[in-house]
Amino acid sequence: MQPSTITKLITLMFLPTCNAYAEDIKSVQLAVQLDSVMVIGENEVNIDETLAGSLDVITRDELEYEHVTDTLELYTKTPGVVLSRFNQGIINTDISIRGFAGDGSTPHAKLLVDGIPSNLHNGYNEMDYLFPTNIQSIQVFKGTSDPSTGLFATAGNYKVETRKDQGKQLQATIGSFNTRELQAYFGDKTDGLTQNYAMGYRAGNGYRDNTDIEKIALSGRWQYDFEKSSLALSTKYGKYNAFAAPGFLSKEEARRHPTSSADYARQDGGSKEFKHVSLHYDYFINDDMDFSLKAYSQGFERERNVRFSASQALVENRFDDQNMHGVIAKFDWRINPNWAIETGYDVEKQKVVEQRYRGTQTRRDFDFDFDTQGAFVQVENTPFSWFRWNAALRADRLDGDANRSFVVNDVATNRRIFDFGTMMQPKLNVFANVTDTQTIFANYGRSFQHPFGGDAFTTGSTNTRDVAINDGWELGLKSNWGKLNTRVSYWQQKAQDEFVLIDGTGQNVGETERKGVDASFDVVLSDQWTLWANVSKVYSEIIKSSSTSQAFSGNALRGIPDHTASLGLQYTHSDKLVARVHIDRQGAYYLNEANIGGKYGAYTLVNANMDYNTNWGKVSMQANNIFDKFYEYVFDQSVNSAVVDSIHSPGAGRNFTLSTTVDF
Repeated sequence: MQPSTITKLITLMFLPTCNAYAEDIKSVQLAVQLDSVMVIGENEVNIDETLAGSLDVITRDELEYEHVTDTLELYTKTPGVVLSRFNQGIINTDISIRGFAGDGSTPHAKLLVDGIPSNLHNGYNEMDYLFPTNIQSIQVFKGTSDPSTGLFATAGNYKVETRKDQGKQLQATIGSFNTRELQAYFGDKTDGLTQNYAMGYRAGNGYRDNTDIEKIALSGRWQYDFEKSSLALSTKYGKYNAFAAPGFLSKEEARRHPTSSADYARQDGGSKEFKHVSLHYDYFINDDMDFSLKAYSQGFERERNVRFSASQALVENRFDDQNMHGVIAKFDWRINPNWAIETGYDVEKQKVVEQRYRGTQTRRDFDFDFDTQGAFVQVENTPFSWFRWNAALRADRLDGDANRSFVVNDVATNRRIFDFGTMMQPKLNVFANVTDTQTIFANYGRSFQHPFGGDAFTTGSTNTRDVAINDGWELGLKSNWGKLNTRVSYWQQKAQDEFVLIDGTGQNVGETERKGVDASFDVVLSDQWTLWANVSKVYSEIIKSSSTSQAFSGNALRGIPDHTASLGLQYTHSDKLVARVHIDRQGAYYLNEANIGGKYGAYTLVNANMDYNTNWGKVSMQANNIFDKFYEYVFDQSVNSAVVDSIHSPGAGRNFTLSTTVDF
């Protein structure tokens, strides 16, 4: 790069109103695409191209043939996403990224469905009110540089877009374990009115004994387009009944009889319900300015009976009732071809009731309000066709009130929420084309992890606890080699005063570090064959223990597989036949910060699918875990770092589904 070019670049970045800027602005047209996105699938999707980092998208053609009991299992193809398959009725599956555990011990990622948060108060992701036929795309961003999300976005976010296209589709499925499923979608546009409806029903007995589930989902969306604006009303409803849940097993029993259910779990089961309504308003001020406003109200209700092991003498009843109301506003201004600015504000008010009972003992009875608000401003600049950057600053605040005393093990205490202050979070994304086919990308961002539930409140001074601050960065290269696309990156993330939650008890781990390598590629081998693959290697370490009595420094964090990998191969024969093979791999993880008791959780699963198009519709066959490999979810429920009390939940063996789809 010539010195004069460097001088111009600095001038353009910091003095946008000078004469040199006006002269160069006319030449700023993107010769090649400046982004770091990798897409699995062929359908068109909306992508946030301001984010430099590991941004991955799965489109509808790679989702609609999947048939899963837990909707979060659709994330198996995305690089670096770990699935924790609890298989415990309504507490079924959760996902995790960037070296964080997916068992609820460290909530760390924001889930947005059509732009609306879909995390419970404790950070768990909830998507069971959606079926694959109603999903247009799934987007995963791993990193700390997205300013649009604050709460729970410690390591990134998941964004789901539902279908809003025109079409009529009906799909019926039968499968192993007495599985029955029905999905339907209807979309129509007449003049300025667009209507979209979706429904899903699934029932089955599951791989293990004492499993009986029923899942229902309904949604409707009505949008009217005006000359310069649009207004949409969206409603969603989901009900998940686990009439019986298989419970956990001991290590020995899980291997001897993976389909069994322990006698102590014979009363396990429960139900959960989701209700949602939201308004979406978009106003296009002119070609360069637009404003969006979303307002929503939704409720999550869960109740289940659970007995984790024989050592737990009584069945525990757990009840959660969470109601959330919020507003999200954004304003975009494309000042000129080189400069743009985006601002946003969001506020959410939560009312949370959490109760746990064992016999006559009240183990937990909480009733509190939890309020969050955040704002950001982002400036973007493209001074040259080969270079683009954006910088942002986000601020978040947390507040809340107890509606009555907090009760823990029959003891009531009066608490107030900690004063966490204002969390300031700088963000930076940079893209630079080194050739016409290669883009270097880099990012930096700060995020936070906050305590929740009873841990967010105290009986003492409100100034004695702070949030855990996370700082992360990533550097990578995306390349296009004709029919081959590749992306590789290295990332790091450090945290201060990180905490984990073990059966509702918060524990400070100390200073931690996570780092890793992500690599992805997709290639068109011929007119018939396409191939994609990804791998993520993760290293986690406790740099400094929170207490001198805990010799954890240098150990790995709990519940984090050391790698994940996926591979997909597709064969297309004319317009009649499509066959796919998907291999999903996960490494092993430690069960605790002491790194005792061994490593568990590694697996390699092979799945296959075939679609055959007829003159009346499509017939599909899906085979999961073709080689009937044993795999399991394992958790150490002991709060004593010197003792391991592991509980085990085997995953499903070989199973099949047969589907018919009719498009009208």
